[in-house]
Amino acid sequence: MSEIPKRPSASKEIILAAAQIVATKINADAETIAQHFQPHMDGYDLAKELDKWAGWDTTRDEMESLDEVGHLVDEAVRDAEKAWFAENDIQPPVPVGTRIKEGLITGIYDYSPASYLVKEDGCLDDSRHRIVRFENAVAA
Repeated sequence: MSEIPKRPSASKEIILAAAQIVATKINADAETIAQHFQPHMDGYDLAKELDKWAGWDTTRDEMESLDEVGHLVDEAVRDAEKAWFAENDIQPPVPVGTRIKEGLITGIYDYSPASYLVKEDGCLDDSRHRIVRFENAVAA
């Protein structure tokens, strides 16, 4: 099995770029927004962090604008993953139909590059699957 190159993630550069877009909308400092942002954080949580640690007094409108940071970061990471997938010609390390520790691989997930659809053992809902990244799939 060939080694899969490291998948892109929410780098400081990606977070800062997203923060800069939002900072111009609310007349704020992008560096401060980026410093306090964590992946999967929504606008409310980011506003609380900025209020607590950066001395901001965030308004509701600013909080709603800050919500966009997470969406922009997610979109940039997804785009970086698509480029990584294409540039590295990533192939599934184990074939569909293989049992891994999370369950049975039933397909390839189209929305997220290099990811499997996995049916958990004992799950009776045919529409429910776990999403497992290729690099995390370990044959049982």
